[in-house]
Amino acid sequence: MKLNCLRLVAGAGLAGLLCWASPASAQVSPSLGSADSYSILAGSQVTNAGATTISGDVGISPGIGASPHFTGFGTVVLGGTMHDADTAAANAQGDKNTAYGALDQGCTFSYSGTKELAGTTLLPGVHCATSFHLTTGTLTLSGTASDTWIFKSASDLVVTGGAAAKVVSPSCNVWWRVVSSASLDAGSSLTGNILADTSITLAAGASLSGRALARTAEVTLSSNTISACTVPVPALSEWAFIMLAVLLTAAGVVAVRSRRWA
Repeated sequence: MKLNCLRLVAGAGLAGLLCWASPASAQVSPSLGSADSYSILAGSQVTNAGATTISGDVGISPGIGASPHFTGFGTVVLGGTMHDADTAAANAQGDKNTAYGALDQGCTFSYSGTKELAGTTLLPGVHCATSFHLTTGTLTLSGTASDTWIFKSASDLVVTGGAAAKVVSPSCNVWWRVVSSASLDAGSSLTGNILADTSITLAAGASLSGRALARTAEVTLSSNTISACTVPVPALSEWAFIMLAVLLTAAGVVAVRSRRWA
């Protein structure tokens, strides 16, 4: 009887620990399909000034006027391939537009007017506002690497405040669905995939850990770093480590008694 109780306690405790460390989320990250390898997508053109580093592909489709539809790339370190008004870029735009539609999920949290994100801590879910602003301060996303945050802006996304404006996130599943345009001020940083219906502008020295994907208009760059997001190693809290140690000890006792009574 005691052995069975120990087994039940250890099993239930381990299940509780796993649930605690990885809570389920109702919102779903969309698939980017063929757009997954792109760091930059634009509908009209991509312009750059200064030393910019781009980790993935760059695509322009359909483009406006005669090719090329990109300028200033002599100072760009491009980790992927340039696709200028070709079939690959057109397919990527189509898949990105599908993902943009899939991000139109029901709101978990709704804010009236403009939502200031600086100094806030937000749980996983679909966050909806007329506009999102991140000024001087940090947006902290509280959750795990498997959680998802979707920010649905009915107009724009504006990041100001320079280096003091940043996002701390445990996950790469961060999505910015912008009906109008997105802009990152000089020296600021953002985590996540920006899917904007019109344009995206990164001022001098701004950095993006994710993607800048614009549908109809241009993407403007200036000495920026656009890098692929990396999933942080999830960490357990101090109490979670204590629980884990207790559960492992209980499991060891069960194993020893099982061999003794076998």
